[in-house]
Amino acid sequence: MNTCKKIERSLQERYAMQTVNRIIPMTPAEEKELVISYTHSNSPYGSLLIASTTQGICFVGFGEEMPLLSELRKRYPNAQLTAGEESLHRQALALIGTPHKQDRLPLHVKGTSFQLAVWQELLLISCAETISYGNLAQRIGRPDAARAVGSAVGRNPVACLIPCHRVLHSDNSLGGYHWGGELKVQLLRVEKAQLNQKITQPTQ
Repeated sequence: MNTCKKIERSLQERYAMQTVNRIIPMTPAEEKELVISYTHSNSPYGSLLIASTTQGICFVGFGEEMPLLSELRKRYPNAQLTAGEESLHRQALALIGTPHKQDRLPLHVKGTSFQLAVWQELLLISCAETISYGNLAQRIGRPDAARAVGSAVGRNPVACLIPCHRVLHSDNSLGGYHWGGELKVQLLRVEKAQLNQKITQPTQ
């Protein structure tokens, strides 16, 4: 069994009973013949680009279309890019807007075994909760690798759906965020507000 298949099996076993998005590690063979569909849309947090393969979401980024397409090409240099909205894009956009929903989406992403382990652990952080880089390193069994964990968090290819915005410094200061500190604050604030609303809503 090759490395990607072993990682995928391990990840599937870990979150089989969890209501979280599902990572499908991209194999080198898949990357060589990759076709990616993308759409640039508006969200509650501004414009964003959502891209997917036939197996799942492979990229979500915030900002203007052309810079995001450039980043997408850098991440998947051999891919054929095609503009067009897919149903999976609409599902992703809906989940970004309402992160407390219980939907599960497939995420087809390329990464090292270490990065995949970090990204999977990010999926297990509950909405409106946060964790430190050090604690995240401990959770993946690498307590001395907080700096490397931070680097892997920063390389997350799927904003929001893999919730790297929920990682803070040990003193609860914001830390970095690829899409800007202001957006990170906004994401955390909205998640907390939605959770409070969910708690206080009377049972129908």
